[in-house]
Amino acid sequence: MRNCYVLSYLFCNFACMKQLLLSIICAVTAISTAQSKVIYVAPDGNDSSNGSISAPLGTLPAAYKKVVAGDTVYFRGGTYYITDSQVMGYKEPYACVFLLEKAGTAKKRTCFMGYPGERPVFDFSALQLDGQHRFAAFYLGADYLHLRNFDIVGVPVRVTGHTQSECISARQGSYCIVENIAMHDGMAIGYYQTAGSNNLVLNCDAYNNYDDYSEGAYGGNVDGFGCHVTKERFTGNVFRGCRAWRNSDDGFDLINCFAPVEIDHCFAFFNGYRPTSSPYNTSTFESAGDGNGLKAGGYGMSASTTKFPNPCPQHFVHHCVAYRNKSNGIYSNHHLGGNRWENNSSGQNQRYNYSMVNRKSQSEVVDVDGYDHILTNNVSWHTSGKHLTQCDQTTSTLTNNTFGPTTIAVNSSSFVSVTATNLFAPRDAEGNLPDINFMVAKQGSPIADGEMGWAWQHAETSITTPVTTADAPQVYDISGSQVKTPIPGHIYIINGKKQLIR
Repeated sequence: MRNCYVLSYLFCNFACMKQLLLSIICAVTAISTAQSKVIYVAPDGNDSSNGSISAPLGTLPAAYKKVVAGDTVYFRGGTYYITDSQVMGYKEPYACVFLLEKAGTAKKRTCFMGYPGERPVFDFSALQLDGQHRFAAFYLGADYLHLRNFDIVGVPVRVTGHTQSECISARQGSYCIVENIAMHDGMAIGYYQTAGSNNLVLNCDAYNNYDDYSEGAYGGNVDGFGCHVTKERFTGNVFRGCRAWRNSDDGFDLINCFAPVEIDHCFAFFNGYRPTSSPYNTSTFESAGDGNGLKAGGYGMSASTTKFPNPCPQHFVHHCVAYRNKSNGIYSNHHLGGNRWENNSSGQNQRYNYSMVNRKSQSEVVDVDGYDHILTNNVSWHTSGKHLTQCDQTTSTLTNNTFGPTTIAVNSSSFVSVTATNLFAPRDAEGNLPDINFMVAKQGSPIADGEMGWAWQHAETSITTPVTTADAPQVYDISGSQVKTPIPGHIYIINGKKQLIR
């Protein structure tokens, strides 16, 4: 068995096109790629410079004026202190600090990235404005954007009431990649999406985020990651390899989401509690907001709600860990249909590890046992026995879980490790996590024999024979580039499917 943390997702549309249209697109793309350039920004740069590596600019707004579709902006390492003067635009009620509206293409994304080998930090804590605007630190307002390799810290909230700010606001773009971004120690939601399709949030962290201003000490609106798209057509959005901890509300939240979302190999722990001086604290827990780990679905419990998706989306949550969140670990949140939950591990959450509660119907605002859920190969570890609640097993499908249909006893000795500090493992320069043994089934245990839990990769997603383009011509990496010789131990998209090469 091999644990897999480096995962890839392909966004290109490979459908056949008319030859003339394809030729035109390729010609335009070739011209765009040939003209693309690199612009450099550094904390000690000057906005009067030309933006070269030897004469970098000092701010992103200055660099953005030089950007055309397909360009790359590289941020050199160090801290960038963001002030009101850098706000690039407004999308009421938001002040969009970095308003990114210059789209790339499928062949050449418009990129905003930390310089290789360096880690830039954007500090937004000095933002004030007029006290009437929410803040969107990075606003994704176009297709084919790629954000990578930097930190977003200190994003404030300056408006009272049920309000919010966001580190990354995905409110328009499709086919965007947000990769290896750390969003922490602020008052804002990490990543928040309301529109767009086929966006990938890859290897990102959101932690120590708590708003004690808008609604007082509760901090009930600060999630780590949220996808709340408003149209059924906004499909294909994925969270992969991400972690959310010590966010004052939920780790991952899909409430009011009108299209199915995939959450894959993600970690949600210690949510619903206030931040601590060290983000790696495993012993101090001061209550804040709701505190669910992975909240997938639901449209509220108000009789006045009149707009619902048709059909209700089936979210797919798999190979994830939910640990010691203040409320439920894995939670259907009064959904109006079933979700697919596969190979997850949920442990020691304050309420239940798995809560499948559904709303009875659009017209009947009543909680009922969850219907139409599919639960497969899931593990629950809870010393108080709070494994599964409110799941109608006559209408849902349960297969090979520790809580049913055949119950399997699980305790700390069932795992290689239950040391929570393993969850804080640092990422490498590419954003990948090392092997994490937390809640990994110990060899010879019933859960390992049953191929259960988050770390298990099943045979149908693995290839043990080396693959070359001779026998599998469609082999692609994360960027959509064709690969001639896949490397064992890495995951690729092969003939449209995610595959592990052993």
